[in-house]
Amino acid sequence: MPRFVTIILVVTFSALAGCERQPTRTDTQSVPKTKLMSQRLSYDDSCRLLQREELIDPGDIPPCPKRPPRHDDEVLGVSFFRSELADAKLEHLTLPRTFFGRSEIRGTSFRGTDFSESTANWNDFVDVDFSSADLSRCDFRACPFQEVRFVGALLVGADFRHCSFEGCDFTGADLAGAKFTKKAAASLQLSSEQQRVIDWQADDGDEPEGG
Repeated sequence: MPRFVTIILVVTFSALAGCERQPTRTDTQSVPKTKLMSQRLSYDDSCRLLQREELIDPGDIPPCPKRPPRHDDEVLGVSFFRSELADAKLEHLTLPRTFFGRSEIRGTSFRGTDFSESTANWNDFVDVDFSSADLSRCDFRACPFQEVRFVGALLVGADFRHCSFEGCDFTGADLAGAKFTKKAAASLQLSSEQQRVIDWQADDGDEPEGG
């Protein structure tokens, strides 16, 4: 199946602190704390890979925001807005605080990628693999998930209110402090430990902005 990608990238070229810009690790450099971290490209190298794949504009590396992005921010780093991302393999990258909005992500693998503190409201995720990804403190509100794999993913503090799930797999995922309603999670096969550490919500609360 051919890959079809339409991406609108919102960037600024003024420098912002927030993501540590590290050179590509060599054998003479210190080994990161975990094997998974050692497999990930640095933020800069991750963006260069996206440029080579023609998923973001060539040129300067987009800045990484200091905080989780919002739909109305004038400054965004890597951003997928009103986009279609299909059949892509974007594994073991470092892309924290990425913005996804009103997009469809289908048949794509983000295995082992760091998307911590990203904002991803009002998107459709279909047949997506987030296995072993760092999705801590991600805002996934108002997203339907179909056949999405979160196996072994880090989902500490992630927000899944206003979401629906069909055929999703959370085996071994760390759900400490993640926000779910019991109605939305009824179809999920969660362990007793996962159920114990979830931050269960009585209702979905207000819808996220930008819808």
